[in-house]
Amino acid sequence: MYHRQLAAKRPQPPRPAPRPRHALFIAALWIAALVAYSNSFHAGLAFDSQRVILADSRIQADTPDNIHQIWTADYYNGTGSAALYRPLTTLTYLWNYADLGNGQNAGGYHAVNFVLHAANIALVYLLAFTIFGEAWPAFAVAALWALHPILTESVTNVVGRADLLAAFGILAGLFSYIRSGATTGWRSIAWTVALAAAAYVAIFSKESGVVLIAVMILYDVAFATGAPWRVRIAGYLAVLLPAAIFFMMRKSALAQVSSLLISYTDNPLQQAGFWISRLTAIKVLGAYLWLLLWPARLSPDYSYNQIPLSTGADIKALLALLVWIAIAGAALVAYRRARPVLFFIAFFAVTIAPVANLVILVGSIMAERFLYLPSIGFAGVLVWGALAVRRSVPARPMAVALAVVCLAYTARTWARNADWFDDRTLWTSAVRVCPDSYKTHQNLAMLALAQPQPDYPTATREVERALAILRPLPDDRSMPSVYATAGQCYRARGDLAHALAVLQRGRNIDRAWNAAFQERNRLDGKTVSAVGTPPLYLELGRVYVDLGQPENALEAFREGRQIDPQPAFFEEMSRTYRGMGQPDRAAISLLEGVAVYGTQSAVIAELTRLYQPTAPNSCELNRTQAGVSLNVNCPQLHPLLCTAIHNMVDMFTQMHDPSTAGALAQSAQNYGCDK
Repeated sequence: MYHRQLAAKRPQPPRPAPRPRHALFIAALWIAALVAYSNSFHAGLAFDSQRVILADSRIQADTPDNIHQIWTADYYNGTGSAALYRPLTTLTYLWNYADLGNGQNAGGYHAVNFVLHAANIALVYLLAFTIFGEAWPAFAVAALWALHPILTESVTNVVGRADLLAAFGILAGLFSYIRSGATTGWRSIAWTVALAAAAYVAIFSKESGVVLIAVMILYDVAFATGAPWRVRIAGYLAVLLPAAIFFMMRKSALAQVSSLLISYTDNPLQQAGFWISRLTAIKVLGAYLWLLLWPARLSPDYSYNQIPLSTGADIKALLALLVWIAIAGAALVAYRRARPVLFFIAFFAVTIAPVANLVILVGSIMAERFLYLPSIGFAGVLVWGALAVRRSVPARPMAVALAVVCLAYTARTWARNADWFDDRTLWTSAVRVCPDSYKTHQNLAMLALAQPQPDYPTATREVERALAILRPLPDDRSMPSVYATAGQCYRARGDLAHALAVLQRGRNIDRAWNAAFQERNRLDGKTVSAVGTPPLYLELGRVYVDLGQPENALEAFREGRQIDPQPAFFEEMSRTYRGMGQPDRAAISLLEGVAVYGTQSAVIAELTRLYQPTAPNSCELNRTQAGVSLNVNCPQLHPLLCTAIHNMVDMFTQMHDPSTAGALAQSAQNYGCDK
């Protein structure tokens, strides 16, 4: 019987089905997937897509310099510490943005994502056909996987492309490895070359692509391949070489940026005890299994405190532990009786391992995108189970059951795509699904404030829910941005006392975070500038101004400016000095902004407004038909400008930014300023 044939140590080379039949199966899978994702092409750049696409200047023009920067810099191009190096993924964004001309139009990015998903669907079908030896089981595996709603975070989310590319490389690499052992001569060599190319795609698209070699070993163990050792060793070397090159290039790229410090709120396991963190990780694995079985409630975020840390009395964790022990036992039994089951269970385990928080603690406690590749194992086990009982169940009811499940998956995927339309729809959905995550409420509050007419009632309601989640945490584990948002809401409604209290707590949290960040980088031998939350200090300074405490306000503005010298800090400091009756200090604050941002910045307009009423006929202002502008060559202005430039040289020196400090020192010489 077929389910007994599956127990063979190695799948017998199946009698090749006619190629047109394979083409029809794959075409049917593509059509079904296109229906499921048909509304994804209208989605915008939600979640992290704006940061990765819109904020990365490297992808805006296809130039040798930009390509060089993509290969030599980290994934976020120095805008944050994430310890990510994914040059091939970034190159595809460059292709979208500059070469295809998509720019900020999200439709083209979604189309490329779907094409990659379609390629992966075909590879899953071919892999399943290789294992099962029949087209219909392969079709069932590919259909269950391709339409599963859990994949939307990788397909509909533009920055899920890293998962799509890495999966393509792993699947293509495994298939090439299998074919290299099943052929001889130049064909075997050609498949080994294809394996090496696939390894480059997998590893240089996402760090987890290195699991390709583990998947190859798994295939050899599960099916005891009879390929000669020289072919197998050649295959392993074809993957190890790209991996070695990748890690050397990654080390060089990450040496230029600050070291990663993962926040407790993103992954509480980072600061939990060993056994608590591992038990919680097992509970998360149980949650993954439940989402695969019942993908009704999906979310882009599971931050603190959506998944509480587990103790010995955590029923969910203990149940998950028992379930996974049973699954591990089934895999051991399958080694002797059903090798495909062993392969698919182990495939899930191997591909989820890099992000499972069991061996390596990563930046997220849980994410649905982590299941893009492992869910193939889930689909494979389901189909094997159906094949094992098909003697007692007629084929037609099983086909109907498959069709019903696929239709349900399609409907749920189509509905889930609508949640990804924009950030508002995404986080509104996330708040319903994950009400105990501080980040879902925080993001919805920030969106309410970002409207042309800020929706303060909604923002206040959501940020207070986020505060309620975070408030019990000590300063070194909390998140300052939530307190900044709360301070803005309270100040807007005139509750200055409440605003001051939350902003002062937020400043303590921010300082604790900066201290931990500095220590982390010191241990790595890196000297970095201060990090923090600039909006927190802007709001704190404004509250102090409203309370009639200008000196405290200036202290807050200076502290925030030291973190990130945004134009708003120069403008707020100038207004504060003006209110204190110190026009020269007000002018110097704005001239500091001119020194940093140049004469075309918005600070110039503020400086013009400062001088126009106080010295309308002085040489500080140029009057032309085009309007009023600043005359930086005015003798009365010169000493103030020199003072401003020297202040900025000192500030950037303290910020450990010698290049900017040097450029400012040179501009001081150009203006004839004394040293």
